[in-house]
Amino acid sequence: MSQVTGAHDVTRPRPGSEAHAAARLRALTGFAKSMAAAHSVEDVIRIAAREAQRDLRAAVASISMWERQTGRLRVLANHGKLATGESAFPKDESYPVSDFPEILLSEDDLGPWIQVADDEYGDPKRVSMLRRRGRHCALIAPIVYNGRAWGELFAARTIDQPIYDREDVDFAAALTAQIAAGLAKADHVRQIERLAYTDQLTGLANRRSFDARLDAAIDRHASDGTVVSLIVCDVNGLKRMNDGHGHDHGDALLVQLAGVMSAAAALLPGSLAARLGGDEFCVLIEGYGADDAVRVAEELCTLALTVRGGEGVACGVASTGDRIGDVITRDRLFRLADAAQYRAKRSRSLHPVVAGRGQPPDAAVFALPSPRAVPPSPGAPVPDRRVHRGRTGIAVESLLTEAFSALDEEARRTTSAVPIVDRVEVVADVVARGLDAASWYIYSKPGHAEPLNVVRYSVYRTPAEPGLGDEGMVSAAQQPVGPEHFMGIEDLLLSGGEFLELTDGAFDSEPGNGYGYAPEPPPAAAKLAAAGYTGAVTIGSAAPDRSQWMVAVLLDSISKQPAPAVPLLRALLAAALLR
Repeated sequence: MSQVTGAHDVTRPRPGSEAHAAARLRALTGFAKSMAAAHSVEDVIRIAAREAQRDLRAAVASISMWERQTGRLRVLANHGKLATGESAFPKDESYPVSDFPEILLSEDDLGPWIQVADDEYGDPKRVSMLRRRGRHCALIAPIVYNGRAWGELFAARTIDQPIYDREDVDFAAALTAQIAAGLAKADHVRQIERLAYTDQLTGLANRRSFDARLDAAIDRHASDGTVVSLIVCDVNGLKRMNDGHGHDHGDALLVQLAGVMSAAAALLPGSLAARLGGDEFCVLIEGYGADDAVRVAEELCTLALTVRGGEGVACGVASTGDRIGDVITRDRLFRLADAAQYRAKRSRSLHPVVAGRGQPPDAAVFALPSPRAVPPSPGAPVPDRRVHRGRTGIAVESLLTEAFSALDEEARRTTSAVPIVDRVEVVADVVARGLDAASWYIYSKPGHAEPLNVVRYSVYRTPAEPGLGDEGMVSAAQQPVGPEHFMGIEDLLLSGGEFLELTDGAFDSEPGNGYGYAPEPPPAAAKLAAAGYTGAVTIGSAAPDRSQWMVAVLLDSISKQPAPAVPLLRALLAAALLR
């Protein structure tokens, strides 16, 4: 007689016969193949319970694990005819190991045994459990892995089935040996996967793990609004440590700072601490408010200063809980956090810099003399205001290379055509970051009679109102002031763009790349100046489908010299629209 119950046949010849031995051998071979095919510990447990129940002809089979840290035997899987209260994969079914002393035996003494429900000399705990669940006998086989008890295989029969015998005990021992082999293989695979997603020096998550987790977090943000925050840190003084004391000391510093990252991330359970490479670390936070993320970043900066031999970290924060613009890709959030980290590094801030929030003035910039502009006397040359603007000029060639590389990368990510707005965003972001701008906005007008609307924007920081210093920060909750406050914005779109200078009560208008001068700014431009902006680069162009597009990059007192950005942005926008 034969019964087909799964991947292979289990015959039922007379116990002790050659046919019975051959059938057991076939069953064991099939069991071993199933264990070899399992890819995870969870697979091993699930398959072992299912096939052991069949091969041992049990009413039910269970796999349990000894949790040494809790001293309990936890049931992981049940398969077969389940009793009331049992489930296939219990969430919380466990028993004190002290109730089952057999599992505590030494390795030499470990082996399968049989328990019968009406045995007055049997283990009272086992006997009680069998009777309570309507079972007559059980075969218990410890699973020995790495030389010690890992758990056990439990197979039970009901009163209408024969009691297990010595051949069943030997067969169960062979099955548990195969389960141990499956666990070893799955454990090895898990170790390889862990290494693939773990930084080997620090033990934190690596870039691959971080990217996968951030992608999933951004997907959740898009679907249900889950707040996602990112802290990006750069280690101060690592090069000096490596040059002065050797790379071993530098590595030791990175390991200590990894501990700081882990401790800070633990403040918000579920957060991920990662090393992205070199001296760059990050913490990914989901489901907590932006202020919670800033609190973690503050703690991180404080702890980093206590690391022996270190000089702290430069820390930037970006959170979808702040008004930073639409965050639809992981790259957008990372770029915002990275730009904030760059600002913290440049200003030598001991506190985190937060994207979209008001920030202290940059000492490196405000140490420079910046005389207040006044209208020129008759016949006097127009003052060259460019020498008084924040930083040095932009590297046009490198930005061109970066922009076209980013456009090519955007095209490689999809088999379909990249939407115009995505291409324009790449251009806006590259130029804004190159200028160290405060924010950028993208406007679109589908047709001649349609209104011009903001379709995307990104706020790197909210500038301080002029002359107010640290106390003059614009509230993070305040809606960012955008270029819609310019008068005649559609004229800017159609004219091809201009650069506006808004500082010090004077107003420069620069269509193309010439300089003009007017003693008073228009009221709308004055509103931008009152919000702390010092200028804006605005470029407009039309796409082949006749839709019209404008990029506006807003500048503040720490932004770089913007004049070269006008022709650069015009060329890049035209290239993005034509691709």
